[in-house]
Amino acid sequence: MLREKTMKLGDMLKAAGLIDDSQLKSALSYQRNCGVRLGAALVSLNYISETQLLDFLAEQLKYTRVDLGRRRLSEDVVKILPESQARRHNVIAVARKEHAGVVYLLVAMSDPTNRELLKELESLSGCRVRPALDTEDSIRKAIDIYYSALSSEDESSLAEALDQILLAGEGAGALEENSPASRQSAENDRLRRLIELLVKKKVLSTEEGRRLL
Repeated sequence: MLREKTMKLGDMLKAAGLIDDSQLKSALSYQRNCGVRLGAALVSLNYISETQLLDFLAEQLKYTRVDLGRRRLSEDVVKILPESQARRHNVIAVARKEHAGVVYLLVAMSDPTNRELLKELESLSGCRVRPALDTEDSIRKAIDIYYSALSSEDESSLAEALDQILLAGEGAGALEENSPASRQSAENDRLRRLIELLVKKKVLSTEEGRRLL
C-alpha cells in the first residue's frame, strides 16, 4: 500500500514536470536505503524544494497551506497536542472547529501522506485530524515559540497559586496564634491545598498525591 502511494506521488510530480524519470528512480533508491518517505528523499537530493513540494501537495490533494510565521495560534488549541509528541513528529495544532457534531483539528505538518501519524494524532487529540502544510523549519520554530510560552505560563500560574496558599496560611496562623489546635488545622488545610494544586498542575501524579494526603 505504501509503495502504491509512493509511486502515485512520484508519477504526479513527473506528470507536472517537477521531476524526471531519472530523478524519480534515484529518489526511490535513496528512499529504500535511508528509510525516508519519497518527498523527503526528493528534497534531500535537491530535485525539488520543500516549498515546491508542499505547494504541489496542497494544490493536488486539496490540503490547507499555512504560513506559521505570519499566523497567530491560540494557546488553547496548541496545547491539545502534548509537547513531547509535537516535537517528536514535528507537528503543531493550528485550529479546532466543530461541524455536524464532529470536532476537527487542523494540524500543521510537512508530510500529509503519513497515515499512521494522522491516526496517532487523532488518538491523542480525540479529534478528526486534517493536515495543514508548512515547512519543517517553520513548524519547528512555531513549536519552540508556543510551547515555551505555555511552559512559562504554567510556571507563572503555579507560582502565583502557591503564593496565595502560603500567604493565606500565614494570615491564619497570626489570627490563631493562641490556639494550637486551630494552628494545626490551618497547617493541614494548607498542606492539602498545596498537594491538590501540584496534582492539578501534574507536578505530582494522582497516586503520589493520594499517598501524601
